[in-house]
Amino acid sequence: MNSSVRPERTIRLDQVPVEYELCLSLSWMCRLRWLAGAGVIVAAWFTGTVLGLGVNPLPLILIGVAVLAYNLVFQRWLTRIECSLTGISRRARTLAQAQIAADWIAMALLIHFSGGVESPVILYFFFHTTLAALLLSTRDTFALTTLAIGLVTAVALLEYAGVLPHHHVEGLLPFELYANPAYVAAILFFFASALLISSYLATRVTRRLRGWERDMVRLAQDLQRAYDRLEALTQGAQAVSSTLALQEVLDRLTRSTTEVMNVTGCTIQLLQETSTELCLASTYGLSDAYVQNGCLLVDQNPLVRQVLSGEVVSIPDVTADPRVHTDPEAQTESVRSTLIAPLSGKTGPLGIIRVYGHRVHRFAEEDAQFLRTVASHGSIAIENAMAYEAIRHLEEAKRKFVLMVTHELRSPLGVVRSLLNTLAGGYAGRLSDLQADMIGRALRRADFLQTLIDDMLDLAAGKAGLRVSAGTEPIDLAPLVQGILERYRVPAEEKRISLRLEIAQPTDQGTPPVVSANREELDRAITNLVSNALKYTPEDGAVTLTLARHQQRAVLTVSDTGIGIPEEALPHLFEEFYRAPNAKAQVKQGTGLGLVITKDIVTRYGGSISVKSASGRGTTFTVILPLADQG
Repeated sequence: MNSSVRPERTIRLDQVPVEYELCLSLSWMCRLRWLAGAGVIVAAWFTGTVLGLGVNPLPLILIGVAVLAYNLVFQRWLTRIECSLTGISRRARTLAQAQIAADWIAMALLIHFSGGVESPVILYFFFHTTLAALLLSTRDTFALTTLAIGLVTAVALLEYAGVLPHHHVEGLLPFELYANPAYVAAILFFFASALLISSYLATRVTRRLRGWERDMVRLAQDLQRAYDRLEALTQGAQAVSSTLALQEVLDRLTRSTTEVMNVTGCTIQLLQETSTELCLASTYGLSDAYVQNGCLLVDQNPLVRQVLSGEVVSIPDVTADPRVHTDPEAQTESVRSTLIAPLSGKTGPLGIIRVYGHRVHRFAEEDAQFLRTVASHGSIAIENAMAYEAIRHLEEAKRKFVLMVTHELRSPLGVVRSLLNTLAGGYAGRLSDLQADMIGRALRRADFLQTLIDDMLDLAAGKAGLRVSAGTEPIDLAPLVQGILERYRVPAEEKRISLRLEIAQPTDQGTPPVVSANREELDRAITNLVSNALKYTPEDGAVTLTLARHQQRAVLTVSDTGIGIPEEALPHLFEEFYRAPNAKAQVKQGTGLGLVITKDIVTRYGGSISVKSASGRGTTFTVILPLADQG
């Protein structure tokens, strides 16, 4: 369980993309100002010395130098501002306002020294107004527009009143108009009205563009969030479905849900067998104190009953909802809102899944729909894991039952065989031919039953993990296999079957294939293969064993020229009690457990067994075992 608290992230749409675009534009404004300052200096020198318009270039050059100087200050200020969609500094807006205000003061001075109200430079204010409308808010744009009107009006009135000296530009106008009240009033009126109208139109268009931008950003965020959730849901479903262990499924589901929905935590509570209690099964992101809560009684909890009926319930404020006051969960966690969805199986409810938030009204309708989808997928994985565990428990119970029953049968069967052997040996008196035949048949049946019981005991003990083993040891396969062949040398000669062992030359410095196993078990596994090969190979046939090394594996093949195995029987060859039809026809008695026991032994030692065969063409079994660590 993870007791860490995940922060809930939010992005203000009023900052996206307006302030973000403003922040990115500050650098562009600084670069443009370098050109503007240099342009003022060049233009002052050109008009004063080349064109000879009678303008004193020195004040204009000083204004250009001042523009370059304060632009250097603004650029250094800009280096301390970070542009981010999720956290834009307020200094960016302040810097933009300061830049435009400084530019307009510089513009007012340029106007003053280039003819005042007669100067054509006054038209550049419209450029700045449009720029302010694009970068700043409507209120800031009109505030700066008012500042521009005020600056131009102040320059015109102060020159008209004689407070400021008028700098007439000779060659531009034939006579001075700054002292003409009608001209001054007309210029100021049309300048102010045109500037206000252009500001209004520019801000109106900009507002609409910004509205569309916000809608696009919101749509992009919604699409990105939906894509992230879909991708995370797919990954979570794959992770949950990659295991059939119930606890792993539950833990992966709570963790992936917490991460995908970006919530404080998630819990899963499952119904017990009686369906009267709901107990905590998995939690993620919540404190350890929460785990100590007891189970909930379904009959006494209306909220649980409401969710188990199939409804997704959202509680915006857990402190104000009467259904939560009696719920112990609300008492143990510092949460403000919760969202609950049912986990429904094929035959009924399995439990509930909850997510938690630290703020009121944390969950929207889309969250409820998403949690329902998560619950739907999770229910399938949980139900599959439950079914797997039930099958595993049933299989284990069956194996233990078989082990117990066969063990109980072994003792009385041993007594029966002992008595039959006594009778067959004539120790209870001379037997007639009929009696001897009947006792012989009974003894053969008892021997077969003993073999079946021994095989079932061996198989059941191995699968149930109850096998008593003398432990493993390094075993050189060559002498082990040779010993098995010697035991079957006489039966092979009786059927005129060629029985031989071929050992491939080892490639690793002559080291023989040595494996780590229990000698008795490995002997039995190989014996089963050799016995079957001899049993199902007709006279004048051949059984060949080949022993070799391949990388870090020992490879043993058992090939015969016997009756083979039909293609349709191959998939069932390692099933319990299964015998191929042609094998049944040739040899009546057989338990159908020999190959199953062989595969069980081989796989428990990390190996594998495979078969290649065709009806009437012989059979080849290949056993691969890892080599023992010689280090």
